Order: sequence, then structure tokens, then C-alpha cells
Amino acid sequence: MIDRLSSLLERESSRLFLWFPVGMGLGVVAYSSLSTEPSLWISFFCLIFSGIFLFVSRRRRGLKLFLAICFSVSLGFTAIHYKTWRLVTVERVVPLQQKEKSYFIGQIQDIEFMRNRQRFIMKLADGRLVRLSAKETQTISIGDQIRFRSTLLPFSTPVLEEGYDYGRVAFYKKLSATGRMTDIEILQQSLPASSIIQALRAKVTQSLLMVIPGESGAIAAALVTGERGRISESTRQAYADAGIAHVLAISGLHLSLIAGLIFMMVRRGLCLSMTLAERYNLKKIASFLTFPFLCAYLMISGMGVPAIRSFIMVSIVLVGTIVDRQALSMRTLALAAIAILLIQPENLMSASFALSFAAVAALIAAYEDGWTPLKDWANKGGTLRRIVVYGVGIVASTIIATAATLLITLYVFNRISLQAIIGNLVAIPLMGFLIMPLLLIGVLFLPFEQCHKVFNILDQAIALMTKVAHWTATLPGAAIQVAKPPEAFIWLMVLGGLWLCLWRTKVRFLGIIPCLIAFTLLWHKPDPFIWMSPDAQLYWYDGQTLSTFANARSNNFIQEILLRQLGLKKVQVVARDTAQENILGNSVVLLNEKFSYQKHASVYQNAQVILSCRYMPTFLSNKDKIILDRSDLKSGRGMLIRFNQSQPYVVRNVQNRPWRIERDVSRVSH
Repeated sequence: MIDRLSSLLERESSRLFLWFPVGMGLGVVAYSSLSTEPSLWISFFCLIFSGIFLFVSRRRRGLKLFLAICFSVSLGFTAIHYKTWRLVTVERVVPLQQKEKSYFIGQIQDIEFMRNRQRFIMKLADGRLVRLSAKETQTISIGDQIRFRSTLLPFSTPVLEEGYDYGRVAFYKKLSATGRMTDIEILQQSLPASSIIQALRAKVTQSLLMVIPGESGAIAAALVTGERGRISESTRQAYADAGIAHVLAISGLHLSLIAGLIFMMVRRGLCLSMTLAERYNLKKIASFLTFPFLCAYLMISGMGVPAIRSFIMVSIVLVGTIVDRQALSMRTLALAAIAILLIQPENLMSASFALSFAAVAALIAAYEDGWTPLKDWANKGGTLRRIVVYGVGIVASTIIATAATLLITLYVFNRISLQAIIGNLVAIPLMGFLIMPLLLIGVLFLPFEQCHKVFNILDQAIALMTKVAHWTATLPGAAIQVAKPPEAFIWLMVLGGLWLCLWRTKVRFLGIIPCLIAFTLLWHKPDPFIWMSPDAQLYWYDGQTLSTFANARSNNFIQEILLRQLGLKKVQVVARDTAQENILGNSVVLLNEKFSYQKHASVYQNAQVILSCRYMPTFLSNKDKIILDRSDLKSGRGMLIRFNQSQPYVVRNVQNRPWRIERDVSRVSH
């Protein structure tokens, strides 16, 4: 067994480096999953000593491999730990714990344009960075200092254990609170030189919305500046259901197209000079001159996670062209992953990171060996063969990328589109041949106001893509809603996908085993629970339906999250104010009215779990029962009850991490 393992490592020795960012990712996940904040010195100690031992262990291959794993995990752990420490101690990012209502003075840092409103990133006078929304107004610009009234609210924590953590995401964006603002008064207008990049983004967005009216203008702005707020909800949903929502988020597709267009234009332009063509390597010069344009597009796009990842990858490709190395390979992808995990390690937990790297890794793995025969066949023939190969390439790329991201999309968004191939077969060629080239020309000549015909064609091309999205979204299987699988599902899929992509010998096919095991978890039904929201609204799931009280104040945000995670379409509304349920053999009483001993005495005696939206009398406390009421929500956080082997327990909230309230489990025995 040891000999076979050594033989495997020998054949795959050139691929071992590809697992280094995987180790870094494990370190980031390990840090994020801790219940308490560790000491930074311990992180640096483990990193330094694992690095030293790795450096001195040159002969013993097994030991060196083990130390390399330790070093990669320690590097990822320390990277995210140091960034968190810096945000807390240097940047002074402190998440708001309770709502705060007052008049505030702040300076506008950024503006996001939404439909009928705007969202602002505001730096308050005390140094806090907050995200506030207000009704659309054209009198405010980036850099203005304003006075306003607002109720600041803390970012919500996950509704269920594996839900999206808005507080954590906001913390790493240096945001302390959210809310709405009214009674806005401008105290000082911005200076012309302040916030140049943000002001330029806002100016380009407004200009595109003016020259391209309606929905097409909003999509054009999203493709250039990353501002997607003006796109209607119905259009967003249509793109998502059609499986082409990725074209609305600036990522590798957009940056690679822009880089390719600039590269081609510069190279063809230089070729017009016979002197330059004979004396210099124009391919290298074009690669070098593409960098400034690529940097400009990255900055004006808002520097999102997919854009940064793509910028790093495209930059490595261009550098490889300059130094005569293979431009695109799995090693290039690994270097891009390492760079992002060092600079922005928190983005490992984002959907954009997983989807973009999964798609690119699958494409590179498939084309490393499989593309060569087709390429040779095309080179031996004429134009017709090249057209055929190009068409096959588009279809194959769409199928590979869709298959690689399908189950990740299912886990993150709880819905999949089986018609994504149809949508992408239309959207990708439109983007590559028409929309992105016209956008590049239009934006470059936007100040001269002489590109009306270009914008007219662009309007029609984007409208066609939108029509295809709406049509594809109506096809059977375009939007299948599913319940969120258990956490083991994503771990098995990641393990199997990495094993299939990172190895090249036949051993790679062992990665199919964890993928097949993960498939079986898709039929796992979510466990029953009871959730009392921060505004004292009760929701309970008995394994089949999600229920709530009819006359209670509804919270559409929480309902949407719960329905999506459970794979349900609607909430069952209970008309009465008292509900008696039997959940896994436990008698549960839920009250939406004041407790009356005469009215509720019988149900109280027989119940094992009692939850009330009102305040319960203190004399009802019983160590053999779980009794929760409105007083348990004083921390401003919700309460969750789970059932483990038919035994109920409360999942309590305990503050012990810088960005959010971690969940601590305490059981109640009968």
C-alpha cells in the first residue's frame, strides 16, 4: 500500500502544488468555524514553525508532504485571522448590537443605484461605516457631507445554522450597521477631486442609463460598472431561472473578453507598421499594453470578488505570454486562488468564489487532454473545420461549466436550472461577438456623444438576450426549487470535484465516489424546527409544511429565507391564536396571545415545548419543559429549537466572534 502510494505521488508530483490553495482554504474554514476567537500569536507560531520545518525537511518525502499540508493550512488560517485582527484593532470595525435612532452626520463614500431608491455607503462622524437606503434623489453625490435622521439596525444573523451570514459579510466590508435615512440635509458638497473612482463609476452609470433607456440600459450599466440595482426583479429572476445570471455579474467572462478585444486591437494596430512587425514581438507588446485597460475596467467595475479573481488569472496569462510560458493552466488557477486567499481570504465563503473557480477548474481539466485532438483536426483542415470546432467548443464549455456549478448553485441558492445550456448557447456568443465589443467602443467614445448607432445596436442585442432569458425561464425544468441539503453534501462535492480536476492519472476517477455519495443526500429532508424571529414572529416546520400565525405581523424577508431553504413555495397560515403540534412525538404549544391559566392550563400540563409571542408568567418555569417567550429576545436575536433524536433543544445565541453571534447548543432533558 505504501509503495503504491509512493508510486502515485511520483507520477503526480508535478500536480501536488495544486493542492496548496486547498490547504489554505481548509485553514480559512477552520478559523471561521471556531466558537471563540483564538490568539493571533498562536496562528503566527504555527505558521512560522511549520514553514521552518518544511524548509529543513528535504529528504523525507512523506514528512515533507505532511509539513506542506500543515504550512498551507496555517497560512490560510493566519491570513484570515490577521485580517480579522486588523479590522478590529486598526480599522475599529465594531458591529452594532442594538438599534440606534438619532440624527447623524456623515460623508457619502459610495452610491448604489436601485429601482426607485438609492443605497449609500456612509462614513459617520464617529468613524463608523454604515449602509443606508433612501428614496431616489439626484441632489446627493459621492463625497457630500450630510445630516440625516435614521434608525441604525444590526445586520441579521443566519436564520438557520447553515444560512447566509449577513453580519459576517458586512464585517469584512467594514460595515457596522444598516438602515434607512430621511430628512436629508446637505452640509457640504463634495470637492471635485474626492472619490474619483466612485464618482467616475456613478457618472458612467448615469450616462449609460441616459443613452440606453429601460431595462437594456440597466443591464449595460451592470456589465460596465457592476451596478445591478436598476435591473428589475422579474428580469433578474428570468436570468437566474434561465441559468445565465452569471452574465450580469462582472467575472472571468467579461474581463477575458475585454482583455482579448484590447489585445487584438493593439496587436492588429501595431501590425500596420512593417518596421514594428519585423523588429519586435508584437504579441508581447500587445500583452503589456493590455494591462492598463484591464486595470481601468477592474476599478470601474467595483472590484468584486469574481472580477478580482479573473483579473489575477488574466494578468498571469498575459505575463505568461510575455515570458514565453504556457498562458492558461491549472497552475495559473492555483496561483490566482493563493493570491485571493492571501488578500481577501474571507471571500472563500462566498458563492462567487466557489462558482467561478469550480467552472474554470473544470474547463481546464477537461481541455488539458481532451482539446488537443480536436485542435489538431482543425489545424489540418480549412475554415469549415475551425468553425465546427469553435461551435463544439462553445457547446462543450457550456455543458462542462454548467455541470461543475450546478450542484454548488443548488446548495447555495436552493434552486437549479436544467435549461441553462440553452440559455448559455445564446447568451455567450451574444456577449462575445456583439455586446462586449459594442460596450467597449461605446464607453471609450462616451464623452464625445457620437455613438448613437452603436448604442442602438447594443440596445437591441441586450434586449434579444433578455427575451431569450424570459423565454428559457418558461421552459419545463428551468427553475426547480429544492430543499437545502445537509452540510456534508457540499464537503463531498468539493472533495470529489477537486479530486477529479487536480489529478491527471486514472486515480482521478476515484473522485466520482464522494460525488455519488453526495447525490444520495439530495433526498434528505430538512429536520423539524421552531423559529422565533427577533420581532417575536413564530414559524414552525413539522417536516412537511412551514406554518405561522395569520394575524401576526409578517416578515417577508424571513419567510423568503425559510421557504428557500426548505424548498417550499408557500407558508401555511394558522387562523387561530393557539396552535398545538406533535413534532417527532413531542407535544408543542405555540401561542400568539397572552397566556391565560384558565384557558391554557390543560395544554400547559401536557406540553413539552411552549413558545409564546407575548410575555409568559414567571411562575410557569419548569426545568422539564422548554418555555420561551418574548423576554428571551432581549438580545435582539431570534431563538431556534431543534429536535435531536426526538429530543428538543434550544440553539442559543452567544457573542464570541468579532462579526456575529455564534450559536451555542444547550439541551433540555425530560
